[in-house]
Amino acid sequence: MANGDLLVNINPSDIAVFRKDFMQMMKIGAELDRYWEESQRELDNYIPKFEKLVEQFNRKYKGLRIKTKRAIESYNTRIFIKSKDAKEFFAESASRIPGLRAVGRTAFNQVEVNDAEKFARFLDSVMDKIFLTYTGTENGTSSLAAVLDRQQKMIEIIYNFPELMNDTSAVFNICAFYALKNGFDRKIEIYGDASTFGFFNLLNEIEKREWYDKFNPRYLE
Repeated sequence: MANGDLLVNINPSDIAVFRKDFMQMMKIGAELDRYWEESQRELDNYIPKFEKLVEQFNRKYKGLRIKTKRAIESYNTRIFIKSKDAKEFFAESASRIPGLRAVGRTAFNQVEVNDAEKFARFLDSVMDKIFLTYTGTENGTSSLAAVLDRQQKMIEIIYNFPELMNDTSAVFNICAFYALKNGFDRKIEIYGDASTFGFFNLLNEIEKREWYDKFNPRYLE
């Protein structure tokens, strides 16, 4: 697994534990969103169980927070990291991932990184939001946004779900960095408990693409 520069000082075995826990949690969140849209009766049992597991996850990985949000048409699984603003977030993590191509203050690809003068002016002005585009030789183009939530006093990571499920992506590396940089509680079990949900989705490939397109992206909803 290519971690890039950001995770170079983190034990690979710790990353492996986080990857299993985190991806399982986010998959459950995506499935619950699908069930929510379909008004499945099982939600009355699944959601309390998942939200209890979210609390355990957040105790295990203190630098990263999963939060859920119920809306009329969706059940959103949100990701927050502990950083005071978008400028600090960029300096301590996002800027350390290879392949950064462009940035933006209100949208993607507003400033090309190779335009040194514009890029420097952009960095001086960043405060609450930053939109990032990466280009990798193996994984193509990926993107994410980081938005300061003043109520939560944390940065929300706005993600594309398929990219989040790729452990070489920028967004996964960022999540792993904040979850693991100050250690985690190895005594708390997540993956085994999350596996008991037993979702079995028979969506075909076209339906899967249509479903996951809903996450591409939910920027700033």
